[in-house]
Order: sequence, then structure tokens, then C-alpha cells
Amino acid sequence: MPFVEPPDLSTLRNLSGSQHRARPIVWGQAVSLLGDYVAYVTVPLFMVHLTGRGLDLGLTAAAETIPTLLFGFTAGVFLDRFAIKPILIGTDLLRALAFVLLAIGAAGDSALPWMVFLAAFVVGSLATFFNSGLEALLPSAIPEEHLVTINSHLALARTTAFALGPALGGILISVGGGFPVAFLANAATFLVSAALLAGVRVKDKVRVDEGEPFLESLRSGVAFLLHHPQLRWVTLGAAIANLVFAPLEALLFLFVPEYLGATFTPPAFLEFLFADEALVGLFIGLQATVGSAMIFMGPRIAKRAHLGRMFAVGLFLFGGGFLVMAFSNSFWGFIPAGIGVGGVGFANIAIVTMRQRLAPPEMLGRVVAASRTIAWSLIPIGAALGGAIADWIGLLPIYLMGGAGVIVTAIAVMRSEVWSGPTLTSKR
Repeated sequence: MPFVEPPDLSTLRNLSGSQHRARPIVWGQAVSLLGDYVAYVTVPLFMVHLTGRGLDLGLTAAAETIPTLLFGFTAGVFLDRFAIKPILIGTDLLRALAFVLLAIGAAGDSALPWMVFLAAFVVGSLATFFNSGLEALLPSAIPEEHLVTINSHLALARTTAFALGPALGGILISVGGGFPVAFLANAATFLVSAALLAGVRVKDKVRVDEGEPFLESLRSGVAFLLHHPQLRWVTLGAAIANLVFAPLEALLFLFVPEYLGATFTPPAFLEFLFADEALVGLFIGLQATVGSAMIFMGPRIAKRAHLGRMFAVGLFLFGGGFLVMAFSNSFWGFIPAGIGVGGVGFANIAIVTMRQRLAPPEMLGRVVAASRTIAWSLIPIGAALGGAIADWIGLLPIYLMGGAGVIVTAIAVMRSEVWSGPTLTSKR
């Protein structure tokens, strides 16, 4: 009989306590992300309803992501100087208000394209503070040795919401009350997130010297990021991947009906899932289900893997999965697309944990915000430019070039310090 080492009870107790403290965060984000992915399909489909132009879809995606470029660096300074939890709660409440106003416009049939652009810009601006703030908040709520587990739980919550939210959004539009109900549902999820965050206990954080000039404080965070070889390369890799892949995500609402429609006859009681807007939601939901199954293994992989290599392999799966989807010409393309979503999850778990571990506590907010800003900075350009090119040469070439571009980026990352640098597993 092989020897079995008895469990370390103190470690088990610490993990149990950490999971208890993280539960409001994980559940709050699970609910909030479900609403986000309802909006992920309802906002673009609302724009399709209003204009039906690929350029407007690209501009909607750009309006939501460009605030990261405009406010991302400065958000990091605020996060290092002020208590993070009230900032997160405030942004949740304001995002709820934005979707309530959008629902009112949709219900009154008075919404115009510029209103959708404005709502996307406001929500994207608030998300810039929230997303960086949540990442910076976790080390003050969770012991470092458990960060990879909690980050994996959050990644799983994201892909699970990705599996359910788009399909739910399509159903809400088709048979559940239309766009106003879908927007109100998203507003409610932000209220739930704010309520759960209010109960999270965090330890006092190390703050920067508030007498330090604002620009100098900002510069020091960016300088640390750019001078750290692993953080520099994963940030650059994420930025390039986002540039070439942004239009693929934005244009999926046109690509699925045109190229990936059902190649079989569904049962009569399921036909509503394959009709009109519901087809797009179903495809996105199924691809996310496949991705969730992969990310369910994330904690085990991340605890044993070199995080830099996990990031690079995630990018490779990301690009390869969507490249195969583009060639599939079938609704079953959700399977390789789901593998691509799983690759995104692996890359996100790796880069988030690397930032939380490698950045000094006193500049964590600035380093996280700077990395996210640089990584997201090219998304608006890619989304708007890709939408315009798609109107010119068609959708399929955009998907082929985008998938291949992410694969090339992954290969470049594999040849950098990210792959060959120190092993950064969950145990130091």
C-alpha cells in the first residue's frame, strides 16, 4: 500500500478561510458577468436592429473599449491612493444606471445610434476602473498562495456566464420582452455585485506617498511594467493579440448567421433557439460551454505550470481555435471556437496572477492598470478598422487573418523571456 502523506490541516484551514472571504467576490462577479454577457449580445444586436451596418458594430465595440486607453493609466494612480472597495461599488451603481437609461430609450422606441455609442463609452469608462480595481483588490482580501485558485474561479465564472448570458440575451430579445427587459436584467446584476462587494473585508493596503506628483506617480508604475521582462512581454503579446482579434469578436453577430447557420434540422420544440437573434446567442453560449470545460481544469494546470508558458499556449489555442472555426462552415464550429475561448481563459489566469505577484504592493494598482491599458489600447483600432474592412472585402478574410495573426503572436511570445524566464508557478 503506497504511503499517503497526511494533509496539512493549517493549509486546509487557510484555504477554507480564503475561499470564504472570496465567496462574495466570486458570486458577485458571476452574477455581474452573466449580465455583461446578456449585454454582450443585446447591445450589438440592438445596433443591428437600428442600422444593420458592420461599421456601426465596430464603432460600438470601439466606444466601449477606448476608455481603457483614455483613462487606464490615471485609474491606476487613483486605485493606489484611495480605498478600492468604495470605487468598485460606485462604478457598479453607475453602470446599473446607464443600462436603466438605455432600457428606457429602447422601451420608448426613441433610441438612436449615438445613444448606444454614448452608453457603451460610459459603461466602458466605469469598467476601466472596476476591472483594474478588482484585480488590485484581491491581494488585500486573499493570501498570495491562493490567488491562482481564486483567479481560476473568476475565470470559470466568466466563461460560465459566457455560456449562459448570450443564449439568455437572445431568448430575452426573441420571446422574453425584447431589448428593454434585457437591459434591465443587466442593470440588476450590477446592483447584486455592488451589494456583495459591500460585505467583503479587506486589509489595509500600502499606499503611495500622496504628496508625490500625480504624473511622477503614474510614470513610476509604467516604468516598472516596461522594465520587467516577463510583464513587458505578456502585456505586449496581449496587446497585439487584441488588435488582430478585436474585429472577430465584434463581427461574430454577422458571421454566425452568414457562415455558421444550422446544418441540421432541430426538433420542433427547439426551433426557437435557432431562429434570428437566438441563433447567435446559442452559438456563443455553446462555444463558451466548451471553454468552461477547459477552464475548469485551470487551477490544477496553473498550480503546476510555468505561468508564462501557460500564457503563450493560451494565445496559441485562442488563435488556432477561431481559425479552425472560420474554415468549418458549419454550426459545429462552436467546438473549435470554444477551444479558443478556453485558451483565452488560460492566458487570462496566467497574466492576472503574474501581475498580482510581480508588482510591488504599493504600486499594484498602477502596474495592473498600465498593463491592462496597454493590452487593451489597440482593441478600439482593431474593432473599428476591422468593421470597415469587413464592409469592403467581406467577413471571412477578416476571420482568417485574425486567427492567423494571434497564432503568430503566440509564437513570438514563446521565443521571449515569458517562455524561458523563471518558473512562476503558484508556489514560490
